[in-house]
This record gives sequence, structure tokens and C-alpha cells, in this order.
Amino acid sequence: MMKWGLNLKFICYTVFIVVFISLVFSSVFIFQSRKALLLEFNNTARSLVVNLSHNIEVPLFIENQSALTSLAQNLMKEESVQSVSIYNEGGKAVVSLSKGRNLFLWQKELVKEDVYFSSEADEALSDDMNLYLQGSGKRSGEKGRLIGRIEVLFSRDSIISALNRMRWWIFIAATVAAFIGGVAALYFSRTLILPVQRLARATYSIARGNWEERLSVSGTDELGQLTESFNIMAQSLIAKRDELEDTYRALALRDRMAEIGKFSTIIAHELKNPLGIINGAVDILDKPSTAPQLHTTMVGYIKDEVRRLNKIIEDFLAFARPAPPQKQLCDVNDVVRKLANHFSVPEDLQKNITLQLELGARTQAEIDEDQIYQVLLNLANNAMQAMEQDGAITLRTGCHEGLVTIQVADTGPGIPPDMREKVFEPFFTTKTQGTGLGLAIVKKFIESHQGGISIAEAPGGGTVFKINLPGADA
Repeated sequence: MMKWGLNLKFICYTVFIVVFISLVFSSVFIFQSRKALLLEFNNTARSLVVNLSHNIEVPLFIENQSALTSLAQNLMKEESVQSVSIYNEGGKAVVSLSKGRNLFLWQKELVKEDVYFSSEADEALSDDMNLYLQGSGKRSGEKGRLIGRIEVLFSRDSIISALNRMRWWIFIAATVAAFIGGVAALYFSRTLILPVQRLARATYSIARGNWEERLSVSGTDELGQLTESFNIMAQSLIAKRDELEDTYRALALRDRMAEIGKFSTIIAHELKNPLGIINGAVDILDKPSTAPQLHTTMVGYIKDEVRRLNKIIEDFLAFARPAPPQKQLCDVNDVVRKLANHFSVPEDLQKNITLQLELGARTQAEIDEDQIYQVLLNLANNAMQAMEQDGAITLRTGCHEGLVTIQVADTGPGIPPDMREKVFEPFFTTKTQGTGLGLAIVKKFIESHQGGISIAEAPGGGTVFKINLPGADA
């Protein structure tokens, strides 16, 4: 496919405008010239015929055929005259001369003229023949008596030839004008368009990351000033880029230090309590007087706190260094059933919470089963902790527009709209205990599956987490 650049467009538009203007003016000129030529031709033809009608009054009245023929032959000498016919008062042809050419309709111009016998001609004829005609004929106003008619056929070849010569010269002039316009357009395109194209290419190069792009300044006109401004802009962009990079590095370092400080605070807080409990239990166990029953209780405390420490470390590792998903074709419903079989509410929470399943069809997807299981487990635990006493957790699955959908809904107090985005931030938590990494890990696992997660308010109150995963057919 041909690419119409500015050069080609400029040249074509210029040639088109020149040719169009030439054609318009040529058409107007030819129309006016044709009109003027036809008017002059008709006036000349009419003048010749009228002159002939005046000369043949007497010969036609006396029907002197030789005189009429001589006068008609004199008119036939005109190049444009093709035939002459003279008719008497009764409509009979007295003289009929023709050059024998066959003319097309647009080449013909037929001029007719009635011949009247005027009083002056009547008196002249009376003197020559000693004959005075008194009332021997009909008068038609001041023109006199109608004694015949002349029909002269003219050829328009001279006008047609003149118009053809005009058209030919106009065509030559238009061709020369188009050529000159094309050359001028080519010159101006090289002096105006090419520098603009150079600027466009250089701008595109900078947009692609070539910050060192520069243009040579070839003049002091506006284009030269524009080129110089471009070079200054490119240099300023490099300076701004370096400045932004330095600022970004400083901000990134500050953010990292803030995260490290936050991380250290949470680590210190989360590890301090279990270690304090373990330390106290060890001190009790170290006493010789510790009763066997208390000994058993302290060992149980130590094991529970060790498990808690291990869970904290696993959460930190899962967030800081998440393993890439090992995807394989699975049925999401199987993962949900697995969670339902393993999920239980600890007795010490003293909560009556039920887990309900609403499983749909066509839930095949390429997923890491362990990571999706961890996602659902974290969401279920989060829902369980949000509900104070009795309640229900509902897991729904389905398929919509090629996406496998999972919903985890609870009947808890819900999450305010202004906090729904913050709950996915690392270390954000509203609980007195916890690292605030549970939902951050959930979002990271879902995004690693090219999916999405959102929070909405459940119809009957509570919160619903909506997960979309690419289906097997997507």
C-alpha cells in the first residue's frame, strides 16, 4: 500500500490546483470566445445576405436569371458560403448554387432574408424602361412589395478551427503550467516539507527512547529556528530525565527504607509476643518444682507459638518471594470442594459459622491449584475473623464471557468503600494481631494468573470478594 507522505501530497495538491484553475479559466475563456466568434460570424453572414438582397431587387423583379446567377456566384466566392438559393415571389427557385459539401448539423448556419421591391428601385426601373408602375403590387409597410426570398447556407468551419486552435494552445499552456507547478511544488516541498519530515522523524526517534537525537540547523528562517528549538528541547528532556531518575531513585530509596522500617516494626511486634511466651514457658519448665500438669501445658504453649512463628515467616516469604504459578488444567470446583473439606473454625473462637457451596458449570481453567487454594483459604479465614458470632460463608463459582468466576461472600459487618482498595496493601490491617499480608498475597497470586479481584457489598449485608480467572477456552 502506497504511503502518501507530505511531499507527495503537496506536489499532487499543487498540480491539481494549477490544472483545476487552468481548466476553469480555459472553459470560461473558450465559452466567451465562442460566443463572441458566433456573434461576429452571424453579423457578417447577415450583412452579406442583406447586401445581396438589396442588389437583387431589380433583377429578381424582372427575373433576370443571368444577373441573379452572377450576383450569387460573387457571394459564393466567400469561403464560408456553401450554397445560395434565390426564390421568386411564388416560391420557385430562380437560382440555386452549391459547393456540394456535406456538412454536419453543428457546422451549418442557414440565413434567410426576404427581398422587397422598394419605391426607390421601382422609380429606377421606371426611368430605365419608361415604365411607371402605379399600384401594380402590394406594399408591406415601408419595405415595399415582397418579391422573393434568399437562403444562404454558411459553414462554421472557420469558427470551429479557431476554437480548436484555442483549445490546443490552452491544453499546451495548462500542461506547461502543471509542469511548472509541479517543479515549484517539488522545490517548495524540499525547502519546506522535508525539514518538517526531519523534525517528525526526530520526534518519533526521541519518543522511542533515542534521547541523543539531534538535527543540523540549515538556516536562520522559521524552520531553522524550529530546528534549533527542537535541539534545545531534546537537551532539556535529557536533563529532565536525569533529574527525574535521580528523584525516582531517591523516592524509591525512601520508600524502601519506609517499607523496611514498617517491616521491621511488624516483625518485631509479631515475633516479640510469641518469643516472650516461649521464654516464659521455658523459665517455668526450667524450675525443678514445676508440676507435671503445668509442664504439659507449657509445652503446648511453646508448640502453638512455634507454629504461629512459622506461619508468620511463611506469610513474609510468600509475599516477598512468591513462587511463579505452576499452571495446569484444573476444575476450580475441585479446589473449592477441597477447601470445604479442610476448613474448620477453631473451638477457642466460639463462633457458629457454616460454609456453603454454590457451584456452577464450565469452571475449567489453567491454574496453580495450591496457590488458588491458598487464596480461598485466606479469604475464608478473613471472613471468619470478620464475623463476630454466628454467620455463613458462601463460595460461588461460575463462567461468564470466557472467565471463570469465584465469589467468597460472608454475612459480617462489611468493608467501608473507602477501605476496599487499602485492604490489599501490604501490612494494612484493622486487627490487633496479624501481619496484614493475607489479602496482599491473595491479590499477588490472582494477578500472577492474569486475573482480577474486587470487593463489593453483599446483597444481604456483608462483603463479597469477586475473582475472575481466564477460562480454559479464553
